[in-house]
Amino acid sequence: MRLRVLESGFRPLQKPLLALIRRSSEGYLPGPIAVMSYRRDLFGKDMAKCFQEAMRQATEWSVAEVEIFAAFVSRLNECRF
Repeated sequence: MRLRVLESGFRPLQKPLLALIRRSSEGYLPGPIAVMSYRRDLFGKDMAKCFQEAMRQATEWSVAEVEIFAAFVSRLNECRF
């Protein structure tokens, strides 16, 4: 069940970006993006920093290699991320 506020409770500057994501995702805003974008100062900013640190730290791979690998795995799993 998705909270109704996650469909409309965003700041004015976030709305155009989220509209682009919805357009490229066939009208659907993925849950992780919605949660991390809503009240970003309360939760999303710190959680995004944590995710970035976990994904980028302690690896010999460049940022581009990590992104390519993530895209490849997502494609195999038929995931649009």
